[in-house]
Amino acid sequence: MSELILAIDQGTTGSQAVLFSADTLKLVAHAKVEFPQHFPKPGWVEHDPEEIWKSVSEALRLALEQAEEHIPAARQKIIGIGITNQRETLVGWNKRSGELAGNAIVWQDRRTADACAQLKSDSAIRNHVELTTGLLLDPYFSASKAKWLLQNHVKTAGWAASGELALGTIDSFLMYRLSGNKAHCTDHTNASRTMLYSLTKGDYDEELLKIFGVPREALPAINPSIGMFMKTSGHPILPDGIPVMGCLGDQQAALFGHLCTLPGEGKITFGTGSFLLSPIGEVPVKPKGGLLCSVALSSSNSRTFALEGSVFVAASALQYLKDKWGWFSDSRESEALAQSEPRDPNVTVIPAFTGFGAPYWNPNAKAAILGLSLGTSRAQIVRGMLEAIALQNVALVELMSESSGKRITRLGIDGGASNNKLLMQFQSDVLQATLVRPAHSEITALGAARAALQALGHPGAMVPPEAACSFDPKMTEAEASQICSSWQKAAACINELYS
Repeated sequence: MSELILAIDQGTTGSQAVLFSADTLKLVAHAKVEFPQHFPKPGWVEHDPEEIWKSVSEALRLALEQAEEHIPAARQKIIGIGITNQRETLVGWNKRSGELAGNAIVWQDRRTADACAQLKSDSAIRNHVELTTGLLLDPYFSASKAKWLLQNHVKTAGWAASGELALGTIDSFLMYRLSGNKAHCTDHTNASRTMLYSLTKGDYDEELLKIFGVPREALPAINPSIGMFMKTSGHPILPDGIPVMGCLGDQQAALFGHLCTLPGEGKITFGTGSFLLSPIGEVPVKPKGGLLCSVALSSSNSRTFALEGSVFVAASALQYLKDKWGWFSDSRESEALAQSEPRDPNVTVIPAFTGFGAPYWNPNAKAAILGLSLGTSRAQIVRGMLEAIALQNVALVELMSESSGKRITRLGIDGGASNNKLLMQFQSDVLQATLVRPAHSEITALGAARAALQALGHPGAMVPPEAACSFDPKMTEAEASQICSSWQKAAACINELYS
């Protein structure tokens, strides 16, 4: 094996380093290191950027040690790096000193809900945001987080005035550190999730920068997703001079990992949240029904777009049952527990722990369990939670098919919860669609590796992922429709209650 490609996958709960063969895209080594979540106030979610950086470096060390057990001098064989990251999470720091402006504000954070609601009440601002960015005016995205940081961190105003302030998503923070505190750049997929980016212009929008009070010079330069970003310098694990040649937000990376490039195709990532993307081509469209439009991929001469449905809570619902209620010691145990007793069709779970994403976009919604009786068991509630993860995606697939004019009947699946066979079969049933899971679950890292290889002009870039298994519907369409209708009525009631 002569050449390797490295993917750094920085996620919401952990950081991964994955090494692939450049020729075959076979997984060579993989390491994941988790880091703490911080919840300083109700609705606030933060990460310590230093803890993120330490987790990335430790994952790199472990993956390279693993690789070098059977590949001598593996780190010298790395020809390029691809980065993929949790999107919308915002970090602020001083460009010159590297001092951080406090913790990162995570995409799940709802502290700016009231500020966004106030802006949304102005129809001119709301319409400009939606038409320009393809997004909805919501605290999910980075712009309101940037405004909050500028107003609430004691040093950011001074840094902004002196031109020393850097604001960026996690990818830009990682590249700053990997370059020896020099680079300040991002790519179009991440920039398109900031709520400061014009889909038609492919650049930050001046009017939005004024609305949110964000200085343009504090933001990273926007580079093609497939192309040269910077080279490593001064990292204790990686040799100097390795080029970062690809960068994609995690959901777009998963889409590219599955090689979903045509309308009518799609993917669902079952991670902390659940994210459905489907490509629509090189012209952005105005989304319907709470869907979003973002950049799916960009090169030096083109950008392609995708429709996206975002659900804030998926696997984190199981994490909640594990951490807060102690019903199992590992989320993987949920499948066996859910199957240990008969399904109760009256138990309905609405896992809106951090509000609703699409199609409601209600940051104030709360989680609920409905239909309990004195005979309801732990297993039936866990089953209801698993089913809710799948049922949240149904309206999104229907809206996406309607928007693209082509029914989505086949979806790539990935993320940790895609290994739950009960969940995946139920998802196939309620969507009446075939789901295909790759042989390994690191499809997001694979997408970042593809982007880097394509930028290097390497023929291994477009090797398709090996399929491990598929799930076909076993329910009748009528059965699926009844279950979906019942759950959607319950979700609508919760949405109304907290509107």
